[in-house]
Amino acid sequence: MACQAGEPLDMEPGPQGAKRHLAAEIAAAIRTGAYRPGEWLRQVDLEEAFRAKRFDVRTALSELALKGAVTHVANRGYRVSVPDIKTIRELLAIRVLLEVEAAALALPHIGSRELEQIRARQLSFEDAIVNGDIVAQANSNAAFHDALYCFAPNNALVKLVTEMRDRSRQWPIALWPSHAALKRSADDHREILGALEARDERALTDAIRRHITGSAANYPTDANSNSDDSRP
Repeated sequence: MACQAGEPLDMEPGPQGAKRHLAAEIAAAIRTGAYRPGEWLRQVDLEEAFRAKRFDVRTALSELALKGAVTHVANRGYRVSVPDIKTIRELLAIRVLLEVEAAALALPHIGSRELEQIRARQLSFEDAIVNGDIVAQANSNAAFHDALYCFAPNNALVKLVTEMRDRSRQWPIALWPSHAALKRSADDHREILGALEARDERALTDAIRRHITGSAANYPTDANSNSDDSRP
């Protein structure tokens, strides 16, 4: 997504929310502990649990394997991956470098009109927390971040930000382990908006750094105790 200062952002929801996202549903079940790391996933059990056709289950498992959420073992099937925490933290460190720079470049191009457009995306995320499903929550969260970074004049950097966000995530969409984690992300977004409104680059980049490294959505379930969501 690329935009220029003063250009209206498309506020329509993406097409992903209009159809079932079976891979996300299975990932959410893994996320909440229904399937543990190392556990084998029997396709027939998944067909029954999710009331899905065999082809759709296979397609969803293939998608999850590409993301690293499950591992395909030849002639055996699929099992829940054991997360590589070290690699995840390294990828998040790269995200921090890219997104802090993108935010700093975007800030001079964000006036009152652009700020209201970004705020509208945040309000959509907060509405999705209360009224939406996991796909709506993921889409509106991504839309908030895209609405901020798209004002950076370096289009290659903006594209790299999106690519790294997708690469660092173990799930096909962003998934939060709890309602409290979702609310924490909304709080972080409001902190980012406050820094944008104050035109405080230091506060903005600090808020983004904390959001990336502290959001429970960025870690496997077993590592959530290391995120900001675990703080009192």
